[in-house]
Amino acid sequence: MLDNPPAPQGAVLVQITGDLFKKWMKAYGAIKIDSANPFQIVAILVQDEWKEHEHAEGGGTPPNWHLTMMSPENDRLSTRSKNFHFKAEFGKACSHYWHYTLYRNPTAKTWHWVGAPNEKIPETNQGGGGASSDIGLLRSNLTMVEMHLRQRSVLEKAMSNKKRDALLKILNRWDEKGSLIEDNGVFSGGMSL
Repeated sequence: MLDNPPAPQGAVLVQITGDLFKKWMKAYGAIKIDSANPFQIVAILVQDEWKEHEHAEGGGTPPNWHLTMMSPENDRLSTRSKNFHFKAEFGKACSHYWHYTLYRNPTAKTWHWVGAPNEKIPETNQGGGGASSDIGLLRSNLTMVEMHLRQRSVLEKAMSNKKRDALLKILNRWDEKGSLIEDNGVFSGGMSL
């Protein structure tokens, strides 16, 4: 499962544009990138097939592992990031997610995921299952999601710190090449991406 890392020494909180997020997800090989909803862009990273009984019961999106760029409440068009949610979703009834922000070390030009506290349960960066402010319900939801993951090896393998951090290698490479443009702490991508 994913962790809740603190900010590394020397790194600062940064934002990225929605356009950079889409280029980043495309470079990673996202299956689908959807920006139809205001304030967010969703990138499906891994998707599994419905089992026959699940499709009849669940409807909606097939089981998947995705990353959502959330935008501030006043940024309907997602021109910049607020935070990111890695989410395991098994139909409408079962999902769990981890909140992160992006930090960058300007000297080393390295990017880092930092756990963003759940607004109602600040001791964790997790959410889902309608837990609201109930940490016990949140843990129960995670147990249910883990049970579903064990039945779907393609998703279980995708949900790891190693896979999550593989995304950062793309940003690190672009930053090292000088392909990222910063404007007041918000990064966008130049023509060389």
